[in-house]
Amino acid sequence: MYEVTGVAAGDTLTIREQPVDGGKPADWKELGKIPANAKTVAGTGRSVQVGGQRWIEVTYESASGWVNAKHLQGVLGDAQPEAVTFQCGGTEPFWSVSLGRDGADYSDPEIEAGKKLTVERSIVAHGRPGIPFLYRLKDDKGNAFQAVVSQRDWCTDGMSDFDYAFEIMFSGDNSLMQGCCTIKR
Repeated sequence: MYEVTGVAAGDTLTIREQPVDGGKPADWKELGKIPANAKTVAGTGRSVQVGGQRWIEVTYESASGWVNAKHLQGVLGDAQPEAVTFQCGGTEPFWSVSLGRDGADYSDPEIEAGKKLTVERSIVAHGRPGIPFLYRLKDDKGNAFQAVVSQRDWCTDGMSDFDYAFEIMFSGDNSLMQGCCTIKR
């Protein structure tokens, strides 16, 4: 969660379409406005550096898009694992997992030509702010999996220009995979 900072009272912070290198913010489509006193701007955990400025993907009320990070200040939220859904993925091999209140879905193109493996959360543990989210999971055959999602300065997937605020370590019986996550909004 973020609050708006450095925006004059009575003014607004503009939510824009995805920034593109070489473009000017004024040329990017306007998708919404955030009041200068807003304290509940929800970040997805995805950001990008464009023209020497960091832009953060956010959702505010019904608008989703990108705002200049210099106008946001992180605030300590009371997020519990049951209240968020993490969308995570990694490369080499390509895989993804969605972790949420109703369990998790794991996908790997090497598993029966992309067939999804559904896993169910058995235990979710979370401590104080800054402590990683821990998910203990089982598939329909009883195989155990574990996922640890931690907040990071910036996790890089190595394939895109985006940086991510969350990192995942995902393990099964014979594998340990690292990837990056966003919060699905």
